[in-house]
Amino acid sequence: MNDDELQCWIDKSLSETATEEEARALEQRLLCDAGARAHYLNEVYLHSSLRRRFSVDVEQVLSLDIVPNKNRRRFVIGFAVAASLALVAGILSTLKSDSKSPASIAQVVGAYRSDGSAYVAGELVTVGNHSLDRGLMRLDFSNGARVTIEGPAEFEISSEKRMMLHRGVVTATIPESAIGFVVDTAAAQVLDLGTSFGVAVSEDGSTDVCVFDGEVEVTNQTDAAPRVVREGQAVRTSGPSKAIDSVAYETARFENAWPMNSGVLQTTGSMRFVSPGPDFHPGNYEDNEHIIVFPERRDFVSEKELRLDLVDPGEFVISHYDDKAVLPTGRRLTSYLLQLNAYPEGENPNRRRSVRGQITFSKPIVGVISDDRVLIESEAIFGIPNVTYPSSRMIEPRPEGDKRPGFDTLILVADRRTLIIELQENPGHLDQVRVLVEAE
Repeated sequence: MNDDELQCWIDKSLSETATEEEARALEQRLLCDAGARAHYLNEVYLHSSLRRRFSVDVEQVLSLDIVPNKNRRRFVIGFAVAASLALVAGILSTLKSDSKSPASIAQVVGAYRSDGSAYVAGELVTVGNHSLDRGLMRLDFSNGARVTIEGPAEFEISSEKRMMLHRGVVTATIPESAIGFVVDTAAAQVLDLGTSFGVAVSEDGSTDVCVFDGEVEVTNQTDAAPRVVREGQAVRTSGPSKAIDSVAYETARFENAWPMNSGVLQTTGSMRFVSPGPDFHPGNYEDNEHIIVFPERRDFVSEKELRLDLVDPGEFVISHYDDKAVLPTGRRLTSYLLQLNAYPEGENPNRRRSVRGQITFSKPIVGVISDDRVLIESEAIFGIPNVTYPSSRMIEPRPEGDKRPGFDTLILVADRRTLIIELQENPGHLDQVRVLVEAE
């Protein structure tokens, strides 16, 4: 294949120098061009082979502890990246011990200050006032609290246990080590009681609080009594009012910031991140326009071995159960369920739906599951407790040599963090993919 533009995109993707526009262009080309996909996979294989040839102790640097499929070609890449990430992790660990800097920047997506300078992952965040003109930025506090800020926002860091949001949107994930973390606004004080929640401050100073998991205590800045807000509840308050009013539980305002808190770095195309609330049931989420992303078990260690459908960069193909890779026990992972659940709609209600998108996780993907049997087996391990899942249905990749349209595409990109997905489904049916990612 003689395509200079495609080759340029692939080269930049493998060297991790591609711009967002170039990454999207490559994604679209791979989804619609089987020849481009084959060329891309050949380049990935060549890239990994060269690195194996000229690297020292490569397998030790990037050991995924996966028992390989005996019939599958290996795509082992990213050695320098893995080593760099380990170095950055060590540096951040040291930086967190600096008492003058209660937080550091863990992740950024197009994050800029009001003066036009860019925020960079690894920067220390000092006590004092800060601005985020646009983009997303996740702060990791030294006590373990994770707070994602969406611009435009103005905020103040007081300590590892407290911050002030003057305007904008934040989402927070608070582990046991950071219980008691406080987000202040001009209208309210939000005290964490062990939870995940979102706070939004409008231009008029009103404050919205939405609790995704656990509970918080909200106090109006007047002398009103504190109010406990639990999972699936939301409240609003403003400076002049003494009331803390209940409002509809609606997470749309937090859908940009919350994924980063949950380990999703970025999505493009028709991907929609949904935070499970009370009475969560994946079958209740019908959507013809989006692939829905549900976070499942976080930082969880499986005590059972599990089969995996896709572990190496490349395109998903159907394999026999006994030929699938095996994930051994003892690995600490986080799970996500991706789903297209089509339904009859419009003038042509039975029209087959086609949705495509891309999702990038903050940590490497350990394995992807799509087979019906393995989906059911993995639900018992990684599914949300006390939730009844609908009957699973595996995606249908294109058989080798088949030129007909209408098949699903699932590609694990060379960075091992990104999935390119195109799902096609008839109303009344659903496709599901479970993604297992290294825990943070």
